[in-house]
Amino acid sequence: MKLQSIQILRGIAALLVVLYHIRAQEVLAIGGNGLAEMPFLNGFVNNGFAGVDLFFVISGFIMVVVTEGNKAGVRTAADFLFGRLTRIYPIWWFFAGIMTIYLVGFHGTIGVGERWQSFLHSEAFAPYLLKSFLLLPQNDDPVLGVGWTLVHEVYFYLVFTLILLAKRSWLPLFLLAWGLLVIGGWSLGLSGPRPVDIPALVFFPMTMEFIMGAATGMLVCSGLAWRAGTITLLAVVALGASLCIQGEITTHTLQWGRVMLYGFPSAALIYGVVTLERTRRLSWIVPAAVLLLVTLLVYQLYGTGDDTPFPLRLGGTIVASAVGILAMLATFWAGWYGGQTYPDAIRAIIPSLSRIRRAFVRLGDASYSLYLSHTLFIVAMRIAFDALGGIEPLAPLFSLGNPGPLDNVIFVVVCLAVSITGSLLSYRFIERPMTHGFRHLRSRLFDQPGPEAGAP
Repeated sequence: MKLQSIQILRGIAALLVVLYHIRAQEVLAIGGNGLAEMPFLNGFVNNGFAGVDLFFVISGFIMVVVTEGNKAGVRTAADFLFGRLTRIYPIWWFFAGIMTIYLVGFHGTIGVGERWQSFLHSEAFAPYLLKSFLLLPQNDDPVLGVGWTLVHEVYFYLVFTLILLAKRSWLPLFLLAWGLLVIGGWSLGLSGPRPVDIPALVFFPMTMEFIMGAATGMLVCSGLAWRAGTITLLAVVALGASLCIQGEITTHTLQWGRVMLYGFPSAALIYGVVTLERTRRLSWIVPAAVLLLVTLLVYQLYGTGDDTPFPLRLGGTIVASAVGILAMLATFWAGWYGGQTYPDAIRAIIPSLSRIRRAFVRLGDASYSLYLSHTLFIVAMRIAFDALGGIEPLAPLFSLGNPGPLDNVIFVVVCLAVSITGSLLSYRFIERPMTHGFRHLRSRLFDQPGPEAGAP
């Protein structure tokens, strides 16, 4: 059964990454126009890459949950691997192919165009492209940049396939050994901030987030339901604060820093919301959502940027978190008082909350398409805005960096709307038909329906 709470978290993770890349294009456009202005998206959006950390923890969690009750053996392992690889590769090839056509069509092949050269460096075109489409480690990001995370996902799936050859009772020991292997390899200097080769991939610290997710899945499968509401709220406080306080991007940040800041809170959040869903106590999600939303909005208004000193970021984080906690407590009080005094009014709100929940579930369903396609849509919007901004009467609306926030707000809203709409269409007409086709093939090959689980 598909867990709606997981789909909602997928939607949130994808939105964080989308906002992060919109901000990146906003900054590039302002600089490209020779103007100086703070981007509209700042504050917590500086750390929107944390959506990837949440995706990794979700992936580990799903691997354990969807294989619960499966018999150990080659057939189970092959069934699992076939299902995961056919879930990732076909839609990846589609969008990576579009990006390849764009790069070749607009920037030529080897030796033509600085942008294209930045993708190639010292590698020849064919080997680089082959590694990109196969999601193999290499010196550069794949041809579609977001695919670097899928290189890790494929590695996770291969290791977990081997784990499925053994009895389920061995899973905790294997996860412990895997974690110790990562720590040991990293301590010997075999890792780095990018999966440039097999050792760097195998010992990459973010692998711990997949292991955390798997451990969380084991807790949920065990039936443990301890303080799920409280854990959810504490996880939201920690995750919101981490999204705010993190500033400079360093080698530590790209490795263990993000594991500590985002991995642990994500694992706790997944345990909390899934347990709340399984115990039919999803009403806790409302104050948790208010807490996160208010914290991030207050910090956004605080006006921090890339170069904001740590003491100011810390102060802003404390203020934003405190206001978020007060908003959460006010939500609890309003729910209790309203339920006692105005029960009809509270019941009238429920349909609206249900519509919001369904919208995020749909976004979570399309999160893989959104993750792969959004950079294409954002770049297309950047090109369109550059063209329209060159027309003098339209410059105040489309030339990013002009005085006032109007041009920036329009860019952000348009990029969000186009990315989400495009991903929903992609999911409906491309991803879902592909998934259903391969799921049918899988059931014929392995004589059983594959478990329903989304892509990472």
